[in-house]
Amino acid sequence: MVTSDLKFDFLFIFLFVFSAPCLFAGYLPGERLGILGDEKRQGQMQPQRQAQENSSSLRIPDFGPDGLKGLSPEQIKKLQAGEVVMTSSPEVTPDGHSVIAAAVMFKVAVEQAWEILSATDRQIEYLEEIKKLRVLEAGEDFNRTEFEVKVMGQKVRYTVVHHFLPELYYLWWELDKKAPHDLKDLSGFWRLYPAGEGKTIGRYGSRVVPGFPVPEFIRKPLYKSGVRSSLEKVRVYVEKTASSE
Repeated sequence: MVTSDLKFDFLFIFLFVFSAPCLFAGYLPGERLGILGDEKRQGQMQPQRQAQENSSSLRIPDFGPDGLKGLSPEQIKKLQAGEVVMTSSPEVTPDGHSVIAAAVMFKVAVEQAWEILSATDRQIEYLEEIKKLRVLEAGEDFNRTEFEVKVMGQKVRYTVVHHFLPELYYLWWELDKKAPHDLKDLSGFWRLYPAGEGKTIGRYGSRVVPGFPVPEFIRKPLYKSGVRSSLEKVRVYVEKTASSE
């Protein structure tokens, strides 16, 4: 039974790596997601979105002007060589939880990378575990998307709220706990930085808590392995899609 749970935990974490879609190197002073936009725009926001953003104080991760903050010279060298780099600085998700994070370089311009990654309904094109995907609600800077995935013959359902700040190339997501869900928690982010010569640095963080207990010392290395593998798929998809479009 323990072996079965661990296998399920690994696959479960693996397929949630980009549910869009931690470690924070810092914060942008005064940037609180709950107060962005003018009063008129706030007044027009969906009631559910207002409730979600008012539920906690949310801040945006800052990885420096070039997206390299917190990376060692060796990590930067690996990043430039095309490797997915796992980071270990004390970053957190917008809702304040510590998770696994990574950096990846896309060989596409930041505008293209943002356009592809922020099209969260396209995840079904490159994450084969997703069997159904349905956008339930879409606003100017958010959407709610229902997912159905299949893991070891079992269906797993959950709904994610994606939030978008295109002016910062920042996307973050959270589990919609008001909707039916077969996991305990989920959150994460992407933040993109132009790297010159048609390249983009992506800083990524995610957190998944399955609905059954697994020791952290076992789950963490499996999660890191899954994140690295999945981000490789995301990188290939982004670059291939950008070149074809």
